[in-house]
Amino acid sequence: MFRQVALSVAASLLAVLAMPASAGTTQVSGIGVFDTECEPPVGSPPVDLGDYPPIKLTGSLYGCWYTYVESSKFNRSGTYQETGTEIFVGCLDSGACGTFETTYTVTAKYVDETFAEEIHGRCHHPLASGTGGFAGAKGLINFKDDVVNLKFDYRGHISLE
Repeated sequence: MFRQVALSVAASLLAVLAMPASAGTTQVSGIGVFDTECEPPVGSPPVDLGDYPPIKLTGSLYGCWYTYVESSKFNRSGTYQETGTEIFVGCLDSGACGTFETTYTVTAKYVDETFAEEIHGRCHHPLASGTGGFAGAKGLINFKDDVVNLKFDYRGHISLE
């Protein structure tokens, strides 16, 4: 009886280990920086490059991130809110390549309405749709602004079907 249970557990473990890399949730993290020369590792950039310079992502995701602002509001207190959509063109370090779109919300604090000096900022980006290796992808990626080093640290998760 013990031997049958041990063989069953071993077989189950081998089946899980043999699952394709695309199954399950992948934790992602890395760095993004504005880069007007960003070239995606696959595919082509969109015709409309967005409202900000492209963000070059390195780490678990590598490629270019394009941002399209839909609404923004600056408050007298220095707080800023922005919403919109984005397109990522690139790859996941597991090998999935293609595009995915997100919706996003930014909250930040600036010294004044000139936007010359950011105090802090963060945004979250739920995945909305994808193509290629990201078709059917779900997940959430959070960015935190590093205002000293002028970069964006990102963390999150992506589930591929």
